[in-house]
Amino acid sequence: MKKQFLLLITIAAFTGKTMAQETFMDVVINYTPTSINYGDNNRELKDFKKGYWGLQAGASFQAGISEYLSLVPELYFVMKGGRLENNNPLTGQETKIRFNTLDLPVMARLHLSNLYVNAGPVLSYNLGGRIKTESNDLLPGGKSKMEFGSELGTYSRWDAGLQFGMGYEFKFKKSRLLLDLRYHYGMVDIGNGADMYNRYFNMNILLSKKWKKNPLGKKKSRDVAFWEPYDEQLANPLK
Repeated sequence: MKKQFLLLITIAAFTGKTMAQETFMDVVINYTPTSINYGDNNRELKDFKKGYWGLQAGASFQAGISEYLSLVPELYFVMKGGRLENNNPLTGQETKIRFNTLDLPVMARLHLSNLYVNAGPVLSYNLGGRIKTESNDLLPGGKSKMEFGSELGTYSRWDAGLQFGMGYEFKFKKSRLLLDLRYHYGMVDIGNGADMYNRYFNMNILLSKKWKKNPLGKKKSRDVAFWEPYDEQLANPLK
């Protein structure tokens, strides 16, 4: 009597349970340092170049993708620029340059417990700006609004680049405090041929509140079962 051996394979172990990072809305109002890199002239201006401290205000939204990864779009208003001291080889007098800018970074954030690292592209739009010069023995001082365009002597409205850095989370029950350190690497000559780039380190302190829904962090599960017919008599020989 030919007997067929029971083959029963039941696989229900394909259940993907992904715990996404928590979702937060972050708000920042900060006074932050910025500076301008002058390309080929940067080395000559090293002893004359100073940073500019300006207001930064805006918000970011951290949406968890997985346990260790989240996507963080941000929108900030930033007063950024730089200063050149008197007798510098570029302008010959003390000069302050200020841009009023909207920054839109989109960061990928890797979480390592309370520590995180993040990086991503940033698109910027200059709403306006001002140049202020101080008089000296040779040159008069004054203030002027920036002119925007594409010709030499004007400034670019658009800027783009990369941001990357790290931070630390101080977690509370329904909120958190972030200390974020970041480098902004501008890739567009905002001086339209004058070799001017927004490149600077800055530090932000952000207050966050938990967001109820995470648009990217839905749990997904799937159960799969495979089986083949079997000889019922073999399965239960006492029957």
